[in-house]
Amino acid sequence: MALRLFRIPLALGLIALAALAVPGRRASARVLTAAELELPALQDFVRLVQNGDADQLRGVYAPELFADMVVQQPKEYPAFVSPRQNVLTEFSTASQLGSTGLLAHNYLAGAQFARIEVGQPLYLIRGDGMTTAYVVTDMFRFQALQPNSADSEFLDLASGARLSATALFSRMYSWRGTVVFQTCIASDGTPTWGRLFIVAERSLEYDTRDLPQFHR
Repeated sequence: MALRLFRIPLALGLIALAALAVPGRRASARVLTAAELELPALQDFVRLVQNGDADQLRGVYAPELFADMVVQQPKEYPAFVSPRQNVLTEFSTASQLGSTGLLAHNYLAGAQFARIEVGQPLYLIRGDGMTTAYVVTDMFRFQALQPNSADSEFLDLASGARLSATALFSRMYSWRGTVVFQTCIASDGTPTWGRLFIVAERSLEYDTRDLPQFHR
């Protein structure tokens, strides 16, 4: 158990530090508009990402914002984050606390997170085509007091409270049944200056508004 508790904050820090090792022109990255992306209809996106595996999360659809595929982390590699644009990574460690974590670099798919607002509907699609509706309920921003350290403490930008990496992970991912989007906040020339967390909860309001034929 001690090993598992150690790996949770370590994974949280390494996810951010992984951004420093990935080459690319981060400064020139920008978020494409929905028109530029030519988002598919929700029905078409569901068909696109289906692979028949009911146990595998395959896609996230945010109306008018993005339609991103989801990949899973390789076993024993909790710091992996996809290096591809428009691809989110399911955070395997978050499932230990009963939530679904979705990770993205802030110069790739994570750049889209800045456009998400409270009240935004989202659809999670599994490999068998089952579509579940969520709605964004909270957004949290933290400054990493040691951006280049996997053991950094964090400053809550809303309350001013300081949290350890372990406490931050527990606070963000311990709400069972929620979906949590995580990316880094770039500031002062530092790509891992802070962390952005976006929390979404199950929504009955949007269940029949789009694609009711895919709901089980």
